[in-house]
Amino acid sequence: MTIFNFSKAGASIVLAGCLAAAAGPATSQQTTLPDKPREIVLRQVAPDLYFLFDYASSNASFLVTDEGVLVVDTRQHVRDGEDLLARIRAVTDKPVKWVVNTHFHADHYLGNPALKAAGATIIAHRDTAALMEKMHKKELSRRGKFFASRGYDPKDVRLVMPDVTFDQSMTIRLGGREIQLLYLGAGQNPGDAFVVFPHARTVHTPGAFARRSWANTVFTPSVEEWIGVLRKVGAMEVDTILPGHGDVANREDLQEFERFLAGQYAAVKAAAEKGMTAEETVKALPFEQYKDWRNYARRAHSIRSLHELITTGKAAYFK
Repeated sequence: MTIFNFSKAGASIVLAGCLAAAAGPATSQQTTLPDKPREIVLRQVAPDLYFLFDYASSNASFLVTDEGVLVVDTRQHVRDGEDLLARIRAVTDKPVKWVVNTHFHADHYLGNPALKAAGATIIAHRDTAALMEKMHKKELSRRGKFFASRGYDPKDVRLVMPDVTFDQSMTIRLGGREIQLLYLGAGQNPGDAFVVFPHARTVHTPGAFARRSWANTVFTPSVEEWIGVLRKVGAMEVDTILPGHGDVANREDLQEFERFLAGQYAAVKAAAEKGMTAEETVKALPFEQYKDWRNYARRAHSIRSLHELITTGKAAYFK
């Protein structure tokens, strides 16, 4: 195994070609939280760890240390990134050292320019970086409705790529804290990165998990591998899960989502194997037990994309 060590302004990094186990002695409290707040909410989930929950968009989190700040995801527009930076500044005046982009969806990286201007070094898995560049125009094409809803100008959007990429794992040491970046396989997307805060027994996930929310399955190359990724997360020594979408969650929420994904996939696969078309499958599988979940309106879209994956072997988004 080859390990590369280098440092940046007091923070040391270890890039390794193997997965690290997420562990830590500290415990944290799980709080019951509302499902649909009417505003963007900043939650303090540990003494030094904050979670920005935006029900209508994407989430972010940040760790505050004596040496600086590490941020996970930067939201859906440069103005969202500026808003995130303002919220960080309301908590600390320490420099923003690191930003992690967990996956290639533009609602998780379009705020990069604001954080880059603040001095951050941006990190992503190598596949995420490649897809950010390759799929940027297509990603922007599906953001127009959101931009309009918040009065954002699409002309302000600028692609800021990661400065550093990793393969299987990466460990950042900042202000006496250790943060682990793990690639556990192609879950919802190639390049999905999980950010583990062992001292807080907390993990921030990419879009591979969302609490009581329909999965967007149009990107995945393998639902079986996605389920395997979720099981690896469930085996981590963590109590608190910060999803890319949806509110703060726990292990039971993760397991519930895994059962939902596995059940949906099995039902669509059975229909496809019987020769049913995608539209016949949509009509046959209402999944009414999940009608109260966030993004239930995505049901037909999800079933069609799973049917295409099963029958062609290809993810619908990349065709």
